[in-house]
Amino acid sequence: MENVVIIGGTSGLGYSTGLNLAEKGYKVTLAGRNKPKKLGKAFYRSIDVTDELSIKDFFLSKEIKPIHSIIYSAGVSAKRISINKFNTQNYLDVLNVNLLGALLTFKHAYKHLKKTQGRALVINSIASRSFSKYSGIEYTISKSGLSGAVRHLAMEWSEDGILINSIFPSMIDTPMLRKALSEEQLGSIEKDIPLQRIANSADMFGIIEFLISSQNTYLTGAGIDINGGQHLTG
Repeated sequence: MENVVIIGGTSGLGYSTGLNLAEKGYKVTLAGRNKPKKLGKAFYRSIDVTDELSIKDFFLSKEIKPIHSIIYSAGVSAKRISINKFNTQNYLDVLNVNLLGALLTFKHAYKHLKKTQGRALVINSIASRSFSKYSGIEYTISKSGLSGAVRHLAMEWSEDGILINSIFPSMIDTPMLRKALSEEQLGSIEKDIPLQRIANSADMFGIIEFLISSQNTYLTGAGIDINGGQHLTG
């Protein structure tokens, strides 16, 4: 049984992915600040990615070892405002979770991934490929930074047999999204998507499982776009 750790696994795509992998037989640890109401076959452990001591303590836990793969799905955003209203604290709040939290996580996860020649995956965003239409510049910057971090770590970790990649999903249909946007706004968004619908979590599951599993033997430093044709790369 392969052990999968999902940082930011208590809500959104990280949470739904964790439940899906647990149903398929993986041992899944969902990590975050708040315990989900339903765990299914997964497990929960507390972590605060803005606190390095919390991250260090998390990876000292015997219950999560050995770690065969880790998914970094923690993320926050800020309201989109004009640059002339840029707020330093808002910037730091977003960067501390989205980018610094990822770097600290990989710092402390490294020795465990080295032992298993494991896999790492970053849940990035279409904002890294273009820009964020609905979140602030802080979000776009943090996601662009993650892209660079993945490329860098792919080279650094190659001699250890650790593979690390990203996915770049577009907007995903979640309860949080439907709370934030009206039906009219959602309808307008769907019209701009070539596939004429907003993505759901299940659209991501197959690609995520491949990237973090032993089936992935040669793909590293890559980013896979899952956006229904909204942004094309090649």
